[in-house]
Amino acid sequence: MGIRVRASAFAHPKSPHVAALDERHFVSALQLVLPRGGGDAGDGASATEGFADVSDALRRRGAGGGVDGATSLVGPAPDGDDFRVARMTLAQLVDDAFLAQHVRPESGARFFACPLDGRLDADDVVAITPSGHLRASFTPSTHARAGVTGAKTDRGTLKHEASVHLAKKEFVPGEPFRDRLVACLARLDEEGDGRGVGWYACACERATDGEPLAVRFPPGVESEGRRITHSRRLVRRGGEDDGDGEGPPAPPVEFFRRDRGDEACAMDADGDGDGDEKSAPGDGDDGDDCGDVATRLAGFHEWIGAVAAGVGREAWVGTAGDQEAWVGTAGDDVVAEAHRWEGLLTPRMVRSAVEFCADAVDSGRYPWAAVTSWGFPEDPTRAPGASGCGELTFAVTPGGRYLLFADSSS
Repeated sequence: MGIRVRASAFAHPKSPHVAALDERHFVSALQLVLPRGGGDAGDGASATEGFADVSDALRRRGAGGGVDGATSLVGPAPDGDDFRVARMTLAQLVDDAFLAQHVRPESGARFFACPLDGRLDADDVVAITPSGHLRASFTPSTHARAGVTGAKTDRGTLKHEASVHLAKKEFVPGEPFRDRLVACLARLDEEGDGRGVGWYACACERATDGEPLAVRFPPGVESEGRRITHSRRLVRRGGEDDGDGEGPPAPPVEFFRRDRGDEACAMDADGDGDGDEKSAPGDGDDGDDCGDVATRLAGFHEWIGAVAAGVGREAWVGTAGDQEAWVGTAGDDVVAEAHRWEGLLTPRMVRSAVEFCADAVDSGRYPWAAVTSWGFPEDPTRAPGASGCGELTFAVTPGGRYLLFADSSS
């Protein structure tokens, strides 16, 4: 399946980045890549003197979709836990007190519950999105007893996709549909065959600004707190790393057509030349045709993927107690640094990382920066037929512009 690339500006009213971030409710990992040139870090520090300070990269406050003025930070996670992993039944997911505290509008919260076990192509998989929707991918037998309608879909096997708006004001005790659904799910629990019981990664944020909130589960739910992990390493120069051995391939900024201004445009980046857009010539060159630019776009995207896969890891930093210990080589061979976070990350955190990069590039510290996020493999909110784990890559360039790489089905 091909990769679709869009070029736009964060400030453009039709910029696709807001929808692209918000429609990916659950993020399992995020990578931030910052280039280094001539053995120096982008902020002027030597490659052996340390990394860029990214401690606040995921903590920018705000529910807005742009990059303007998002400078205040959310507080630390309550109880020291960034998210919780809980074993819950389907009936516990729709517990009335639980919904009132975390999901309904009066709670002032956004709740995230992403399944961690089960197979999307074979098992009953359920999630709760920050909009308050229960999204389910049921097997035919469970669908017949769950008390909900659902459209047939192909997840490798026949499944039924159902959506229930738990935050709707009518979804309260005494409402016929709600009572029937709760009774059906409770009956599934009573049958004791484990149908619908699973582990979920759960988090909660204040709806107005993303401030993290504690999660309080129904009685009898087993849960444990988890932290989002952060690792970092240097990426060395090498033929396999960057193609020409000179450094990472910079995003082809000529993809922004001058005659289109800030208007978003798109083309295929799979190198087959089936896009019909032509790139604008850069300063002092003759310009590239669509196929050449598509090849360079694909090359940049592949390099970012190679960094995620560990290419160039001969130069990296580990920790020994509280002291950083250098392992391998560094110096002139270092072309970039990569930071990676893993856990349950929310769309606000990904947006924060993108804004962090936009500010860093616009300040002149870096010529570009890249943010890549990945979803969860068993996320039932992913569109049927979508490949991988919902990878999304932003290549942030000067002037508040960016390239957005996404699956062509997105």
